[in-house]
Amino acid sequence: MNAIPKISSAKIENSLGKLRRIIGKQSINVLFFTENKFLISHDFHKDFSNSYYNIVVSSDLSIIEGENFDFDIIILCGHLKNEEIFSWKLQTIPRQPFVALWAWDNHHEPILNIQAAMIADAVFPAHWFAHDDMANAATLIAPHLPLCITQWSSDFLTSMEQRIVSAERCDKLYGGFFNHADAAEREELIRSYRVRCPEEHVFTLSLDKRSIYFSYSPEQRLFDWASHKVSLNLPLKNDISQRLFDALACGLVPVVPPDFPDLDLVIPRHDQHSLPILRMESYSVEGIVDAHTRALTLFDRDGKQGVMRRHRFARNNHGLRNRIDRLVGLFRPGTALSRIRIEFERGIHVYLT
Repeated sequence: MNAIPKISSAKIENSLGKLRRIIGKQSINVLFFTENKFLISHDFHKDFSNSYYNIVVSSDLSIIEGENFDFDIIILCGHLKNEEIFSWKLQTIPRQPFVALWAWDNHHEPILNIQAAMIADAVFPAHWFAHDDMANAATLIAPHLPLCITQWSSDFLTSMEQRIVSAERCDKLYGGFFNHADAAEREELIRSYRVRCPEEHVFTLSLDKRSIYFSYSPEQRLFDWASHKVSLNLPLKNDISQRLFDALACGLVPVVPPDFPDLDLVIPRHDQHSLPILRMESYSVEGIVDAHTRALTLFDRDGKQGVMRRHRFARNNHGLRNRIDRLVGLFRPGTALSRIRIEFERGIHVYLT
């Protein structure tokens, strides 16, 4: 660590010291903290009934002041809100847990992201193509931790499998998107598509309407998705969001842009072909229309077997439990401590692999 500036080196050594104290523990206590708790299924805990670690979910910033605060790892979901404030408080209390920032929005707002990243012990980028924007000499850059299904638990999805498979579906393209200041190109494409195909179920909503969607029950949300065959996935900025996995979990065939940089990292090409996931030939109205037509043909060809294949693939591999297992697994013996590397090519990046 001698090549790293002194202050940054001290912070990294402190982070590694926390990691060493956790590795080998028989029981690990984990706090999953998100200021957007409405994004997380209400029965989240059911997926962890047989876990080797204990997990608590909270969105209350005052939790660190409680007498029962006794966590080894804090998984801090980065939503570009007050993460750096909470992270700073966690670094100053006597019982210092390992602060793992799961950066859900590291594909935009780089200044806000780097502020949060510099205070955390390690940052897990949800969008690997943009991980360089969070790199700094004081924080461990942990492996890619993509987004996943968060609005439904795997336990709930398992209970709904047969109803998903047998659901009556229409041919209309499905896709609801929130208006965003950084998504001018996407919004223009959706506007043009709606002029061309006004009968399809593709629309935009203002961000303040998000609470309306989450006011519906998990069943209502699920069957809104499952009443369609094909889902349109138009990222904000090349990012893989929950939408891709939600579509698969509900049995839809996803249509994605031609340029989707992290897709091959998250879902191997052979799985993309067999599920299937269809790429548009061009980022245009014609590209959407063509991909929708091809996706309908493939959905009808595979029928209920295809629905079940997509559902189980998403449920078994891309639920929140899968992601948290991956993160906590780095604190098992023989993993993270033996795999630290430093790169200088674009500044000092310290990777926890």
